[in-house]
Amino acid sequence: MTRFTRMALAAVIYFASQLALVSPAAAHLTPNSEVGLTIGAEDVRADIIIPQSEYMVATSHSAGNDRQSLSRARAYIEDRFKVFTPQGTPWSVRVDFVEFAQRAGPPDLHAAAVLTPPSGASPRNFVAEWHAVVDELPSHFALFVIRHDMAGVSGAGPQIAGAVRSGAARIVIDVGGASKWREFRNTVKLGIDHIIGGYDHLMFLLALLLPAPLAASAGRWATVRDWRSTVRSIVSVVTAFTIGHSLSLIGATSGGWLLPVQPVEIAIAMSVFMSTAHAVRPLFPGYEPVVAGGFGLIHGLAFATLVADLHLGSAVAPLALLGFNLGIEIVQLVIVLVAMPALILLAPYRYYHPFRTGLAVVGMGAAVVWLINRAFGVGDGFMRIAEQAIAAIAVILAVVSIALVASHWLRRCVLRLRAVGQGH
Repeated sequence: MTRFTRMALAAVIYFASQLALVSPAAAHLTPNSEVGLTIGAEDVRADIIIPQSEYMVATSHSAGNDRQSLSRARAYIEDRFKVFTPQGTPWSVRVDFVEFAQRAGPPDLHAAAVLTPPSGASPRNFVAEWHAVVDELPSHFALFVIRHDMAGVSGAGPQIAGAVRSGAARIVIDVGGASKWREFRNTVKLGIDHIIGGYDHLMFLLALLLPAPLAASAGRWATVRDWRSTVRSIVSVVTAFTIGHSLSLIGATSGGWLLPVQPVEIAIAMSVFMSTAHAVRPLFPGYEPVVAGGFGLIHGLAFATLVADLHLGSAVAPLALLGFNLGIEIVQLVIVLVAMPALILLAPYRYYHPFRTGLAVVGMGAAVVWLINRAFGVGDGFMRIAEQAIAAIAVILAVVSIALVASHWLRRCVLRLRAVGQGH
């Protein structure tokens, strides 16, 4: 292996390991309030967080999840949060959800509101007026953040719009005109980001690919297939998974095929457990595309939940759906291109068995952790460890694939040079 190849491999390992160790930022750890905005095609959704202690001091209200406390909190937000057009015409502000909960750091008041502009007004340009807590506590401020704007410059990433405080309670939100190209580009990026961070989706697909170079015999993975059969198997699995989740995305977007989030997430964890168990011992040999397509329908429902949360409106949903799906397919294609050389080149060697089994067992453990966490809401720490393990598996496959391809290429180059030398 050349020095350049060793340096490239070292760089891949370093940067991939850094990505694997990055943990998500806490949702709210500072004592200020936060209003997260999702700019839709027809309205704006606001995710509101007010520190519980500051709310109690400012209002003298109790902070419980009983009906009276929640009713007071809802009325307080609706009274202190106003939205207007630039010309001063009021918008409708409706608080749909409110609760007191501890999600990250100290407990907070969480609320979700729908901001609807008057007829003919754009949801992309408005004036927000916020008086909650800041009027009673002059040191307090409320940060406005644009969380999502698929048709604008900010795209899927958060963008700070500004802050309001006592004496300066108004903020102008102007995200400019909508752009179909930006909407498409941003939804492609959202699809890429979502599948990269979707460790369960990645593990399901990788586990189905692990036995692709092998044929089952007497309840075991025994015979090694030729490379053409392996490629056909991989392509059929990925295609079936793509068709499955695409059908769910289309159905959820246009036909309202939505299920409660928890059962869908539990079913996805089950799909990972089954695919990893199949990678150890053949459970459904020859039917991998059928299983990939069937579970792809369930995985697609999870994708559809994210798209639905963007509130894009029926007019722009098809383009957003196309972009989001394309982003997912780009990542899947990269996975196949990275994993396929490693699978084809490793399969004939005897150490492919412990390699395949070891990766599958790690994925199976992650599936069990996901099942427990999603069914009972416990084990967050173990879940983070499991997700880091999945990221490590992706790094291992990438490194092994690069090393094998480089080694194979160098060996062929050496053989050719020797043949040329012998010819002379």
